[in-house]
Amino acid sequence: LDQRAISIVTIQTEQVFSRNKIARGHHLFAQANSLAVAVINDELALTKKSEISFKRQVKLGEQVVAKAEVLPETDTGLTNVQVNSYVKNELVFTGLFQMYRTSDK
Repeated sequence: LDQRAISIVTIQTEQVFSRNKIARGHHLFAQANSLAVAVINDELALTKKSEISFKRQVKLGEQVVAKAEVLPETDTGLTNVQVNSYVKNELVFTGLFQMYRTSDK
């Protein structure tokens, strides 16, 4: 906690568009955002802001490995979490999440 975390998801049929079998973007975002919340060692952590980028499409059956790293504290009182998601070591999604927390570290 408050350092790094990992999440692994295999893209299922209900997470893709039926016509092209490409994952809906909100599933990749949800995995990353949930991981950013989970890595915070506090009673409550909420996302204030996120800056995200989709690097390539993810397809049905691919395994997405999201890796979160808590960045050094800034004077803003917020905790920044960098999340990068990979399929077979290829970057497919990146996000920087600014997190509110209920207490100071």
